[in-house]
Amino acid sequence: MSKALVITLGGRKYPALNLQKALRKIGMQWRKNARISLTKQKRNNTGNLSKSIGLIVGQDKDGFFVDITPSAPYWPFVDLGVQGASYNKFGSVQAKSPFKFGKSAGKKRSPNGLRSAIDRWTVQKNIKGTRDEQGRFVPRESIVQAISRGIWYGGLKPSLFISGTGDRIEKKATKQIGIALEKDYANAMKKDMSRDKNLKVT
Repeated sequence: MSKALVITLGGRKYPALNLQKALRKIGMQWRKNARISLTKQKRNNTGNLSKSIGLIVGQDKDGFFVDITPSAPYWPFVDLGVQGASYNKFGSVQAKSPFKFGKSAGKKRSPNGLRSAIDRWTVQKNIKGTRDEQGRFVPRESIVQAISRGIWYGGLKPSLFISGTGDRIEKKATKQIGIALEKDYANAMKKDMSRDKNLKVT
């Protein structure tokens, strides 16, 4: 749950109600756009990633913020993509990804790693196995390995469902935040000045 935001004026704290409302509105639009992006790109197979997108409006030592970081541990791979071990199938945007599948080959599999994420995805899709062209049963683990190999060589396409949609609303959001802060400081000034009985605030 989001905590009440405050601004400081003259050493006193005042509620930032307009800012809180503006940030929540921005967050809701950002989250909506992110979910639409996933659906349009057909990257929302189980719906779990979309549902995991949160919304927190808060304040820390660095200032005010709105956060829609998904709780699904594999979301950064879907957002930024993964570089291929041999080539980048999806171009320059993919090449900027900090992730590269296979660079930890031989090490213990990370519970938040890409192959583990693929494994969880097959479980969520209830993929228990399938039949090949000869009718032989192919277990789920083999399917996970096959998908992993494909990503290993060519990588995973970036969706930018979080980072891209955030960039697109940044300019409008900055303006909304400025207007909200202006209103909150004006209200705070009136309250601060009303403490002085020699001043008349209208």
